[in-house]
Amino acid sequence: MGAYLGVDIGGTSVKWALVDDAFNMIDRGDTPTDFSTSEEVVQAIVDIANAHAGSFEAVGVSAPGLIFEDDPDGTIYHGGALTYMHECPIGRILREKLGVPVAVRNDGKACAMGEYAVGALKGTRVGVVMAIGTGIGGGVVIDGNVLHGTHCFAGEFSMMRNDAASPLTIPNTFSDLCGWMGLRRFVLEAKGLVNDPAYAEVDGRTIFEWIDGGDEDARRGLDAYANAFAGRLFNLQCVLDPDVFAIAGGISCHDALIEAIERAIVEQRKAYTGPLDAMPLPRITRATLGNDANLYGAVQETRKLLA
Repeated sequence: MGAYLGVDIGGTSVKWALVDDAFNMIDRGDTPTDFSTSEEVVQAIVDIANAHAGSFEAVGVSAPGLIFEDDPDGTIYHGGALTYMHECPIGRILREKLGVPVAVRNDGKACAMGEYAVGALKGTRVGVVMAIGTGIGGGVVIDGNVLHGTHCFAGEFSMMRNDAASPLTIPNTFSDLCGWMGLRRFVLEAKGLVNDPAYAEVDGRTIFEWIDGGDEDARRGLDAYANAFAGRLFNLQCVLDPDVFAIAGGISCHDALIEAIERAIVEQRKAYTGPLDAMPLPRITRATLGNDANLYGAVQETRKLLA
């Protein structure tokens, strides 16, 4: 049975795992993303690989930034928060240094592929992952392949406009409205605390302590957030018509969030009457792989190189 080295380059750490053909993790670890150049990142991955020389057939890398699926060099553009990764042909460099096939994919798209391989999208024909963080990342998987789009921009949900008649600005993005900070703002507004400096540093844990503790204002804020999120799901359902939307990201572990979005979907669907009655009901579920999704997705992509 073959094995593969999956690597997930994140803003906090570079995670790695040795994964077999059945997607069992044989070994895993991580190292802090304490780098200032792309060369340092590459060397860290080479060191990880060399420490497990002979244990894997190929390497799959998940990284922030735009990465074109037909680029044999696996070049990273922009690099998200890791701006020093811009224009680094990491796939070619690792292939030359390690002597094995290397697949490089955008982190959101790797997340979606991981959920397709062994997670919440397994068995779907069309599946979508929406990862709620600072923005709304994710990806679309169709018949086992991640949709990249002409400009490698498919699945970049963050930049959808809230008001299509207004210019695209940060406050007019889905990211600003429905990232986790958007939920925070909805809740603080409902509690009348949005301009209170004493609550300027309120985090997601506190928000859900309020919600789970029965705070009616906090729950009203959650419902307003869920209503906004559900509206965008209906728009995406019209375009992609997926089997399911898998909700990922740190706050997705809270049942109250998933339940609120489900309620909002059902309530909004009631307005689709007459000629609009053909509108399918968007179905959501919680993504299941957590922080391991990118690793599994990177491995799945590199397995395809050897198929």
